[in-house]
Amino acid sequence: MFLTEAGSLEELMANLLEWLPPTCLDAATNTREETNDFHGSEADVSLDDMDLSATQPQPARNQGDSAFSKKKKKISDASDFSTSFNDAAALLAENIRTVGLEISKSIASEVVMQQKSEMTIQESALKLYPTLCEVEGLTEDEHYRALSKIPDHPTQMLIFFSLPSAVRLEWVRRFLADH
Repeated sequence: MFLTEAGSLEELMANLLEWLPPTCLDAATNTREETNDFHGSEADVSLDDMDLSATQPQPARNQGDSAFSKKKKKISDASDFSTSFNDAAALLAENIRTVGLEISKSIASEVVMQQKSEMTIQESALKLYPTLCEVEGLTEDEHYRALSKIPDHPTQMLIFFSLPSAVRLEWVRRFLADH
């Protein structure tokens, strides 16, 4: 569409001014004022005096299916998508923080339980020698072999201490035969 088909230059400029955001208008005004100051005079240029033959008219703003409204809808859709994406990212970040805290608590709990278990095993290992000395019927060789092998099997050591003294001799002999 040519300029003559769009109407007068004033109508075209009025349409263009509707399309431009205020920041562009401010920049254009500042540029014009700076140019006028540079030349030392106020320029009063009429739109009719300007050569706008190289310009192409923009579609009217009120056309429902115009490129502008499509572009505006795309920008709106992109903005909605961006907002949704940011909301989802924030929710994901919060969930990751929550899971991280729960994992940290769980790990801390496991560490405490592991430390307690190790302390129990160490205490049991310290009691192993005197307890083996109390088991009647163990040879000196069985006594030292049991003393060197039972601590390598913490669960078996706990089982040994949980047994009544009457069955410990047989348990130690079977343990030594298997290990």
